[in-house]
Amino acid sequence: MTRNSLAILLVLTMLVSDSMRARQPAQAVPRPDLSRAAQVVEAVVVGTHAYQVHLARQAHPASAPCWDASAVSDADLESLVAHQAGLFASNRLALRDWIAGRDAMRFDPARDLYPLLTARVSLDAALPVNVFTRIVAGQTSAPEVDVRSVASLYQLILEVDRDGDVLQDAFAFLIGLELPVYGGQIGLRGDDAAHAALGARLSGATCAAPFATDATAWTIAGRKVWNWGEKHLGVRNAATVAVEMSREPSVQAALSRLRDAPPSRVAVIGDSYTMGNHWASPGSFTTIAAALIAGAHVAIETRHYSAGGLKAARAWRMYGQEVVEWRPTAALLAFEVQTDQDVAAEATWLSALRDAGVRALMFDDWGDPGDREVAMRSRRLDAARAGGAVIVPVQARLAAAPDRDGFLSMDGIHMKEPYHRLMALAWLEALEPALSAARPAKP
Repeated sequence: MTRNSLAILLVLTMLVSDSMRARQPAQAVPRPDLSRAAQVVEAVVVGTHAYQVHLARQAHPASAPCWDASAVSDADLESLVAHQAGLFASNRLALRDWIAGRDAMRFDPARDLYPLLTARVSLDAALPVNVFTRIVAGQTSAPEVDVRSVASLYQLILEVDRDGDVLQDAFAFLIGLELPVYGGQIGLRGDDAAHAALGARLSGATCAAPFATDATAWTIAGRKVWNWGEKHLGVRNAATVAVEMSREPSVQAALSRLRDAPPSRVAVIGDSYTMGNHWASPGSFTTIAAALIAGAHVAIETRHYSAGGLKAARAWRMYGQEVVEWRPTAALLAFEVQTDQDVAAEATWLSALRDAGVRALMFDDWGDPGDREVAMRSRRLDAARAGGAVIVPVQARLAAAPDRDGFLSMDGIHMKEPYHRLMALAWLEALEPALSAARPAKP
């Protein structure tokens, strides 16, 4: 068969296929009262509600009426949650094309979208997502679909336990569809007082739930949505803070000294205080410092080995071999030491790093709640000195900071941006002598 014959056959096949599709009966569209964008947002809301109904059944057999979904089995709820995950994983370009009404990329709404929209669950007026939609719609001129988009993230974030995975998927999904993801995009104020005032109004109208919905929970949810929204959109993150800090003379001086250090690798092993994706600040002090180093074109590569609540023993199990095999020049040990097992694991870390020629650094007291027990902190520091670690003094510096009263975030555990800016500079200043004095690795 010639090339021209193949081309003709392909065209005929496509025409026949299109003709057959055209003859098929049109699929009934659920929720025709909503725009396609609003249908997608509502599907996200239903998927989250299905998961939360399951939580309500586990926590409160006789839960509040707003969580009643007696017509839906547990298997059906799990199916709806799976459809939401499928929607999140769908081709964003194809979905945007479908929302725009073009359908050229052939997004299939019957696969995950329509099953969510036809689910036999009702959304009570007192549910968090509906309370937010109703109250905020009265405060802004933003379209309802935009308010609903932000409401869907509040709805999800109140659970807390899925912040690290499903919530981040939801942010990426909505941003990919060019839908709003935080209050600043729909005309709300972002200061703490505004979050607290809105939280008080929302809590008074919300039904009992399998998670906290008091004023504090709503207020923290607002701050989380706002900060994560700005991070995901690049409005305010470690990179933007680094650009601002790079203009400060003290930071410029620290970076200038680091340029004289040999090309190096730096490992950061720590808890949530070192995690750049945490909600309390645009970035952690170590991710801000890494951004400063990258922006100044200093020959230092930083790798993070971080996890929430990371203690020394778990850190060794999770990351010990990987860190040692990477053979960094220096390593910051910013994990928690709270038990005898952790003290022993700290010694294991220090011994392994020393044998690999890695310079270990630890802070004397960096304000981490996992390091507040004085006796255990003393044991941690004694083990650090015995293991040859460099103790970086920051306790006095933090205590003397004029803005120290504004360090602590709403949850009373994590730190806000001013803390991380101060600590980023302290970390940069500690790095240069550590890198210059690092011992060569054993053969």
